[in-house]
Amino acid sequence: MNWRAVVVSVGLIASLGGCAGMNVQTAGPLADNKGSTWAVLPFANNTETPMANARAAAIAAGTLQSEGRPVLGNLPINTRTEALLGGDWKREYADALRQARADGARYALAGSVDEWDYRAGINAEPEVAMTLWVVDVANDKVVWSGVGSAHGGSLGRGGTGGVAQRLIQRLLNRALH
Repeated sequence: MNWRAVVVSVGLIASLGGCAGMNVQTAGPLADNKGSTWAVLPFANNTETPMANARAAAIAAGTLQSEGRPVLGNLPINTRTEALLGGDWKREYADALRQARADGARYALAGSVDEWDYRAGINAEPEVAMTLWVVDVANDKVVWSGVGSAHGGSLGRGGTGGVAQRLIQRLLNRALH
């Protein structure tokens, strides 16, 4: 194989591979959380994408469960109509935290979705940004937080859900381990 073939092959692989990136900053892991019970509180939606917060909360709950953390109660997901009309996030958050306390959860996971969209242009990569925080339910104090953004999967591969799942997994991995 001559050098031109190598250069063309490397260039083709690089262009077809698409660009993906992730930036994550978190506090250190939670101490002694392995046997703890969890609840998922409503996520705030700071995007123009309806129900991005509900999608992120569902992914986060699934991620916690896949890590062996029991999630108590129901997911705080409104109907599509309620989500489109907006709601009182602070009230929903306080109600869910009260319910988590009544259910006996040790920790509650909450967050805000700050970006859930696609980049403009020919690549149209999915982009997701969010903040997660963990609340000690008994005393209503934030004991861990992390923020991250991710993009990737150009050329029609992947979507915002996949990018969000990778981001949430990375953030929660830093909280739990």
